[in-house]
Amino acid sequence: MPKDKRYNTVKKLITAGFIKSFSEILETVPKTVIAQDLGMHHQTFGKLIKYPEKFTFKDAFRIASLIEVEEQTIMNLIYEQYVLGIKVKRKK
Repeated sequence: MPKDKRYNTVKKLITAGFIKSFSEILETVPKTVIAQDLGMHHQTFGKLIKYPEKFTFKDAFRIASLIEVEEQTIMNLIYEQYVLGIKVKRKK
């Protein structure tokens, strides 16, 4: 199965520094596409997005492989998503 062309766009956006958190990837590539490529249900993937601390290294590494970026880059984006979530929760 050919890889979605939007992954190349995301790679370029990450490399250029336009994407700062994991959820920003979903503005280009829909979560259903990523979930399907990872072999998980879109609702399961949605929970991971909502609670980024539940991502496993394996999930992050597979996403990095899809986008063709360094694993550490995806880990940093997931961490930034987690930090943003904490800040939002504290404001409530």
